[in-house]
Amino acid sequence: IAAQCTLINFIATERGLEDQLLAKVVELERPDLEEKARALTAAAINYQIQLVELEDELLERLANAPEDILSDVPLIEGLEATKKTASEINEAVESGKITQREVGEAREAYRPQAAEGAMLYFLLTKLCVIDHMYQYSLDSFLTFFEKSVHKAPAKEDLTERVSSLRDSLRMCIFTWVSRGLFERHKLIFLAQLTFNLMKRGTIGND
Repeated sequence: IAAQCTLINFIATERGLEDQLLAKVVELERPDLEEKARALTAAAINYQIQLVELEDELLERLANAPEDILSDVPLIEGLEATKKTASEINEAVESGKITQREVGEAREAYRPQAAEGAMLYFLLTKLCVIDHMYQYSLDSFLTFFEKSVHKAPAKEDLTERVSSLRDSLRMCIFTWVSRGLFERHKLIFLAQLTFNLMKRGTIGND
């Protein structure tokens, strides 16, 4: 009698983790942007709820309206008020979209840091192929990710700051992981890291 067991990995995708890390680094670097992004998302949801409620209210009024709709003054006034409110909400939604684009563009400056962080974590998850003892939780990784942000040297220029963040993350994760690797596996890990960075064009262009 033989049995087959299939392991299903429910871990986040690399793109999904990248978005999470982007939110984390922006929250640490530019808390004002992240707070604004959350407020805009909440406002957009609230606007959609209000529009649905207005539509339901309008349909209910029309369904209960008398045969001569024009004679129902409260209904006409209600329809005008609903129309005005819906127009104001749509204007607010359009204004919010513009602000959201501006916030999104500002957040995207930190995308390279988040992308490299996601790549590093998924590289760590593959180390168990070398030895089953090499297991790394996402919570632990996030702890060191945040630590690397705090340890990165300050830079005035944003591009230089992001580069500093990436260098700090790379060194922080490499140091953390190397401490728990057998000597014979450290070179393998370094080679995998180097190949991934070269594949992304981060190093090896000179």
